[in-house]
Amino acid sequence: MSLRFRLNLLITTLLIGFIFVVGFVLTKGMRDSIEEGVESANRVTMQLLDTVIISSYQNPELGYTHEVLHSFLIRLGHVRSSEIYLYDIRGNLIFQSPPSKYQLYSDPPAWFVNLVTPPKEVMNKRIRYGTLVVESNPSGAIREAWSRINNLIWIGLAFFVLFNAAVYWMLGRWLKPIQSLLHAINKMEQGDLASRMPGYDLPEFSRIAQSFNLMGESLQASTQDNRRLALIVKQTADAIMIHDLDGNISFWNSAAQRMFGYAPEDIIGKSASLLMPPGQVEEFASDIDAIRHMQNVNHYDTRRVGRDGKLMEISLSAAPMIDPNSGDVIGEICSMRDITERKQAEVAERKLEENRLLTQLIQHHIEDERRSLARELHDELGQYVTAVKTFAVGIANKTKDKMPDVESNAMTIVAAANHIYDGMHNIIRQLRPGSLDNLGLSETLTDAVNNWQTQHPEIKFNLNLNGNLDALGETININLYRIIQESVNNALKHAQASLIEINLSHFENDNLVLNIKDNGIGMTTCNIDQTKHFGLLGIRERTQALHGTYNLDSVPGQGTVISIVIPKESHL
Repeated sequence: MSLRFRLNLLITTLLIGFIFVVGFVLTKGMRDSIEEGVESANRVTMQLLDTVIISSYQNPELGYTHEVLHSFLIRLGHVRSSEIYLYDIRGNLIFQSPPSKYQLYSDPPAWFVNLVTPPKEVMNKRIRYGTLVVESNPSGAIREAWSRINNLIWIGLAFFVLFNAAVYWMLGRWLKPIQSLLHAINKMEQGDLASRMPGYDLPEFSRIAQSFNLMGESLQASTQDNRRLALIVKQTADAIMIHDLDGNISFWNSAAQRMFGYAPEDIIGKSASLLMPPGQVEEFASDIDAIRHMQNVNHYDTRRVGRDGKLMEISLSAAPMIDPNSGDVIGEICSMRDITERKQAEVAERKLEENRLLTQLIQHHIEDERRSLARELHDELGQYVTAVKTFAVGIANKTKDKMPDVESNAMTIVAAANHIYDGMHNIIRQLRPGSLDNLGLSETLTDAVNNWQTQHPEIKFNLNLNGNLDALGETININLYRIIQESVNNALKHAQASLIEINLSHFENDNLVLNIKDNGIGMTTCNIDQTKHFGLLGIRERTQALHGTYNLDSVPGQGTVISIVIPKESHL
C-alpha cells in the first residue's frame, strides 16, 4: 500500500467521521426544533380554541358550544403540527382536521422519522355537549426537515467525492518529488558525488534536499573549494597579489595585470616595492611589519605606480598568509582596487561645493549692494525728486493767474517728477523690497502679487501661504523671494498664461515646499539647455545653495510647474 493511498485513506476516514458528527448534530438540532415547534403550535392551538369556547359561553345566542366550535374548525381548516378532533356528547366524531398538503412531494424514510419524531402529546377538553381532542402531528415539520437535510446530504456527498479526488490528486503532486529524491540517493550511492537534489516548494522536501546537498558539498569540499577560490582570485575585479615576507611576488591575478600592466611572467619573482611610488617605501615596510605580527591591514587609500609610470589612486587591504601546519606567517595576501575615478569625483564634488559657496557669497554681496543702492535711491534721489516737485508746485501756484504758460510748464514738471518717483519706486522694489525687512516674507509676497495683478489684470494670480513664514531668516527670505520673482517674470514673458499659482508651505519641524504653476503654452524640457537660460540657472543655483531640490516639469500646451523643496535643516 503506497504512502499516497494511505494518506488519502486517512483523510477519507477523518472526513467520514466528521460528516457523521455533523449529521448527528444536525439531526439532534432538528429533533429539538421540531419538538419545540410542535409544543408551541399545540399551545397556540389550544389557546385559540379556548378563546372560541369562552366566547360561546359568554354569547349563548350563538348556539351550543360544540356547534360554534364545529363551525369555527371548518373555517379554520388544517393547523400545522396539530390534529384536531371534535366529538358530540354521544362520542360521535363530528370534525377531523383535513390532512396537510405542505411538502407532499417529500417522503422521509422511516429511520429519519424515528430519529426526529418527538413524543406525542394529546390534550382532551370537555365542552358543553361534546369533547375536543388536540393531538400533536409533526409530519409537516418532519417533511420540511427531511427536504433540507436531503439537500445537505447530496451536497455533502458531492463535496466528499470531489474533496477525495482533489486530495488524491494533490497528494500525488506533492509526493512526486520522492521519485527525484530516490534517484539522487541512488546516484550518490553509486559514487556520483556531484549528484544534487533540485529545490522543492514543500518545506519538508526542501529541507531534505538542502541536507542532502550539504552532505554532497562537504564530500567535495577539498576539490571544489580550491577550484572556487582559484576562480574567484582570477576573475575578481580587485587586483590580488601574494608575496613572501621579503616582498617577492608569488601570485599575480588577471585583474592585477589589467590594472598595473605587468603580465604574470614579468612580475612574479620580483619585489612588490616595484609598484611603490618614490617616497612611500616606509609604507611598504610598515605593512610587512603588521603582517609579521598577524595583523590585518584594513582598507586605506594610497598610491601605486603602473608599468607605464602612471600614478594610480588605490584602496589597499592585506591579510597574513598562514602555514596551516606550523601556524607561522609565510607571506601576505594583498587586495588592491583602483579608486582613481572615485578620487576624481570627490575632487570634482569638492570644487562644485566651493563654487556653490562662492556663488552664495556673490549672491549675498549682490543683495547687500542692491539693498544699499535701494536705500540710496530712496533717501537721496527720492528727496531730490520731492524737492523738485515741491518747487514746481510752488511756481505753479504763484503763476497760475498772472503767467499761465509758466504755470503749465510747472505742472508738466510736477507730472514728470511724479513719473520719476513712481519709476524710482519700481526700481527700488526690483532691487530690494523694503517690506521684506520690515514686514516679513508673507506680506512681501502678498504685496508683490498685488503689484503683478495690477500690472497684468488679464492674468489671474493665486497666492497660497501655509504655516509660519515670518521666522525663516534673511537668507531664506531673500532667496525664496528672488526665486518666485524670477519664476513669475518668466511666466509673464514666455508662458502666455491666464493663471499663475504660487503655493508656499512651511509647517513646524517640516520642509519648505514651494510650487509655482501656470497654465501657459509650456515647453519641451528635454530640448532646453538650462545652463544658457540664466533665469532657470539662477533658480537652480539658489535652491542648491540652500541644499534643496529643484524640479521643472513642463508639457507643451499644458503649462509649467516649478517645484522646490528646502530641507528643514537649512532654515533651523
